[in-house]
Amino acid sequence: MFIGEKVKLSHYHEGDGQKLANWQWDDEFVNPLSDDMIHPYTAEDWENIFRRSSNSNENVEFTVRKTSDNALIGFVALFDLSIRNHNCELAIGFPKKEDRSQGYGSEAIQLILDYGFNNLNMHKIKLSVYSFNTIAIKSYQKNGFVKEGTLKNEVFYNGQWVDIDHYALFQKDWYNSHSEH
Repeated sequence: MFIGEKVKLSHYHEGDGQKLANWQWDDEFVNPLSDDMIHPYTAEDWENIFRRSSNSNENVEFTVRKTSDNALIGFVALFDLSIRNHNCELAIGFPKKEDRSQGYGSEAIQLILDYGFNNLNMHKIKLSVYSFNTIAIKSYQKNGFVKEGTLKNEVFYNGQWVDIDHYALFQKDWYNSHSEH
């Protein structure tokens, strides 16, 4: 269920927090993670994110690891899970530049969507993305996400106001796209 061709979703391993803390200083990684103040996280902070999630009914966090050698390359999460409305938001990140644009993100998205739709019975999975983040947007669209709207001048980023786009994928659309293959 959690294993693809290139990546697998896994639990937090001892030492992951230190790696994430060391990798977080790449602006292309850390800036899009938050539309508010960026806080530097310690290894313990990263560890606590995963530990809290392991006992939560509102968030689920996975590490993303290469299937070839089990190396940590990122994380993917479903958060703000609404049991009543059967929806949640998706977050994904690959801290090291060399792990981006390798197909790892698309595969991790497919694995987390499978989990969200088939195990959690989500009706809708949503995400937010800076409108200038075209690489991420292409990946989201490739995985079936459809743009629902734009919040204009929503975030102050690198000295200018930028838009935030909202995308979503419905369970029925995901099932339909997978029955065609």
